[in-house]
Amino acid sequence: MGSLLVIGKWFVLSLALLSLAAWFTVVWVGRRHGLAAITAIGAVAALLTLTTAADVVNAHYRYLPRVDDVVGQKSWPTVSLREVADPGTRPTRPHHGGSVVAVPVAGTYSGFGTHTALVYLPPQYFTEPTRRFPVVYLLHGSPGVPVDWYRANEAAQIGAGLAAAGRPMILIAPQMSHDWLDDSECVDRPGEHIETYLISDVIPTIDNRLRTIDNRDDRTFAGMSAGGFCALNLGLRHRDLVGTIIDMSGFSQPTHSGGMAGLFGHRPDLAQVATANNPAQYASSLPANPPMRVWLDCGRSDHAALTDLRAMANVLRRPGYSTVLHLRPGGHDYGVWVPALRDGLTWA
Repeated sequence: MGSLLVIGKWFVLSLALLSLAAWFTVVWVGRRHGLAAITAIGAVAALLTLTTAADVVNAHYRYLPRVDDVVGQKSWPTVSLREVADPGTRPTRPHHGGSVVAVPVAGTYSGFGTHTALVYLPPQYFTEPTRRFPVVYLLHGSPGVPVDWYRANEAAQIGAGLAAAGRPMILIAPQMSHDWLDDSECVDRPGEHIETYLISDVIPTIDNRLRTIDNRDDRTFAGMSAGGFCALNLGLRHRDLVGTIIDMSGFSQPTHSGGMAGLFGHRPDLAQVATANNPAQYASSLPANPPMRVWLDCGRSDHAALTDLRAMANVLRRPGYSTVLHLRPGGHDYGVWVPALRDGLTWA
């Protein structure tokens, strides 16, 4: 049951029919029985109706695809950090498609606290114990959390497919905000230094604890929605650390609901700080070196993001930047981001 899809049309239709049948039962019971029976069956009918409505929304965004995801169970293979770190306890039979390990990352420099990064390791990580691997940092959106990459965005399955095709890589999904609703924009702001956390805490921790290739040419920033902006902005701001950017449906400028003062606080250099975190304003003045690879991906129905990405593609199609704009059917949802991640990583 755990792998049963809850976003398919037949599942949603079945829920709707059950809900309709429950309301017909309420009417039928109401003609023959007392208030207590009507109340009980009415509560069931209302619950089925709410469940159907919730699943319609879920099916649109494809956020929780399987029963496992709805109940919070992992639908991907996992190993412990001890099995990864200690050669003496390394799994004798690692999963043929790779495994996911939880790696705690302390906010030593950022002051962000200790948070767990969910790390996909390809099967070659276990079968070739001296080999090092390229790394992709997966930056979640807002609302969002790291586990979104493994539930809705199928990162473990995509990683396994790439590994099977001879392109194994480590996928890192770090915490990029305080909570699900926190729109950090992945910047350093009062009380939340997310840029410093990624650059000064997460990357060094991963390079120290795992067999990565510590080289900008083998390091990628990827993100969807608000995380796409994060990947674009942080990738362009730290070209010495990262050589490839995959921006899926991200805007090219901060979109914090409180404006720039709400994002960065009231400070005398607010205009300069805002501009320094706005690729739409600074990208045209970036030098050609070091060279960058940029994959921009968007659904054709995602009009607002598409407008930004088309403009950014025009800015970054110049010497020193290998830039691709890929459009596909769909809107601002995981129906676009799953194939976008697969295609972007294949290209990268």
